[in-house]
Amino acid sequence: MNKQQMLTNAKRVIDDRRYAAEEQVAQTLESLRSDKSWTDNEYALRSAQIDLAMGNGDSKKLQKEIARLEDVQKKLLFDSGVAESALTPHYFCAKCHDVGYVNGKICSCLQEELRKQIIAQSNVIDPRFTFQNSAETDKHNKAVYKKAQELCVSGKGNMLLTGNVGCGKTYLLAACANLCADLGRSALFVTAYSLNRSFLEAHLSDLAGKDAILDALVDVDLLLIDDLGTENVYRNVTAEYLFSVLNERLSRQKQTFITTNLGIADIRERYDERIFSRLVDQNSTFVAMLTGKDKRLAK
Repeated sequence: MNKQQMLTNAKRVIDDRRYAAEEQVAQTLESLRSDKSWTDNEYALRSAQIDLAMGNGDSKKLQKEIARLEDVQKKLLFDSGVAESALTPHYFCAKCHDVGYVNGKICSCLQEELRKQIIAQSNVIDPRFTFQNSAETDKHNKAVYKKAQELCVSGKGNMLLTGNVGCGKTYLLAACANLCADLGRSALFVTAYSLNRSFLEAHLSDLAGKDAILDALVDVDLLLIDDLGTENVYRNVTAEYLFSVLNERLSRQKQTFITTNLGIADIRERYDERIFSRLVDQNSTFVAMLTGKDKRLAK
């Protein structure tokens, strides 16, 4: 699902809220209008309000009549056991009244629904993995976190994170995905294993199926690949499709963030020169190592 489709789905959620609020008022009015006293008073009140707005008749008399009819309406509501507030839609968002936009700009409520759509599609392992919730204390690692956050905000540049098992690479990758979702950018979090399975599925599919799988990997604003180097190597699949995805994303200036337990020399040995050059190209990629012992064991 691309970003436009996710925005459409998010807008549908907002619209459903508005329809529900307005439908509740409509049902209340329908019930009240079964009483002739209500409909007669409602018609008289509306007519007087129109006459006042159009300047038809004595304004003071019309205002007095409107006040009288409004008092009658309040009494009819009380007798029916209906609160006055029931005649006003109770919108979820007070700023946009569940339209989704304010002065032509996307409202925070629609932005939040879009974020939920992105998170749902992103495979992020835990929405609590954020920069704000990070317990990282190491000075070097905190500097890497800051740079990663800057990359997310700018939307420019790739990242390759190396480091030992448990040093926080996966947490940082998830924090990047969650931040991009907050910024309204699409993200896809995959393990190297699941990515490799997608490559194999694409390889065994017909042309339409292959395009659908690869397009999902190429079109997303931020692709996050965790634990590169742990995947099996399928002949004519793993290296070929990985290069294709990385190369296409580079040409489209799409961001790719990758973590690996491998050192730079190990990456060169495992992957061919074409892939290696795209993974560590310092003109387009921030390459950094997270340090420290296994945090999971420390807990």
